[in-house]
Amino acid sequence: MNEEYQERPQLEETRASGEVLGEITIAPDIIATLAAITTMKVPGVTGMAGVPSASLSALIGKRELNKGVKVEVKEKTVHLEIAIVADIDSVLIDVARRIQKEVKNVVETKTGMAVTKVDINIRDVSYREEAKEEPSPA
Repeated sequence: MNEEYQERPQLEETRASGEVLGEITIAPDIIATLAAITTMKVPGVTGMAGVPSASLSALIGKRELNKGVKVEVKEKTVHLEIAIVADIDSVLIDVARRIQKEVKNVVETKTGMAVTKVDINIRDVSYREEAKEEPSPA
């Protein structure tokens, strides 16, 4: 879902004692990864849509992690669209709202950019199969 990227957002120039040190840019891939990792930590989320089921630790460092995140950057603002797979036993609307809140907080805190919108698409649900009890040996 990351196929459409705008130019890298340029943050304000860093100044020390009135001297311009240079520009700071943050790649949209970085924003997508922040959003995906934050999303995967929310209880009730079992995966990113379009990503094979795996644990968070197995996905970190793999580019597939942010496939469920679309990032649109305009000036110094960010609009995110996140597609997830949720646990069928969770309250879906509560999971979506928590993702919105936590992703907004993390992206704004870590990038200094304003998050104007976090759209959540619940694309699928998953459930845990109960382990079948095997008959004990007689």
